[in-house]
Amino acid sequence: MELKNNESSILVNQWIALNRFLFIYKAVGVAITGLCLLLGVVCIFLANKSPVVILASENDYLYFQGHNSQVALTEIDIKRFVEKFVTRYYNWSELNPDLIIKNIEPLATDGFKINTLANLKFRKEKEFLGKKIQQSVAGISVQITKESTVAIFDVVLRVEGIPLIVTTQVAFQLVKGAQTEWNPMGLYVNSLTMHEGK
Repeated sequence: MELKNNESSILVNQWIALNRFLFIYKAVGVAITGLCLLLGVVCIFLANKSPVVILASENDYLYFQGHNSQVALTEIDIKRFVEKFVTRYYNWSELNPDLIIKNIEPLATDGFKINTLANLKFRKEKEFLGKKIQQSVAGISVQITKESTVAIFDVVLRVEGIPLIVTTQVAFQLVKGAQTEWNPMGLYVNSLTMHEGK
């Protein structure tokens, strides 16, 4: 009988010890869960807090209180975007398709870049046959309607130093996409239709 009492007391002691361990693990689990919830609330609070924007110039810093809100694109914003794209796409000191694509990369969709690269390589190899080419634009005018976005400008093409001025009209298909550091408006050129000499 004594042996059974000792065995049962050992089992009871083991059971009590096991319950203590389970209680400790349960308390630690509840504490970690509470800490995770607290950190989640702090993260949500900080994500919704208005940022401080610092504008740094040469020797001066200007501090502004920012606001988290969506800014609607205006006609002026779209005109600036189109002017920036035209300048990056049509101004170059040599016809280097890879460099031109790199210049417009943040402002164009992947499909547009692939088609444009093929077109520029074709022009370099077949149309200009290795001649020294330079190109610039002047007098950019952007017209925006509900149906279209059109830029009219003069392309100054220099072939072996001889200038050729061509009035060009380009109709853009713009799409909205992800906002990035290099494209904060989130506008992208998806395609363009060009008419020269009009």
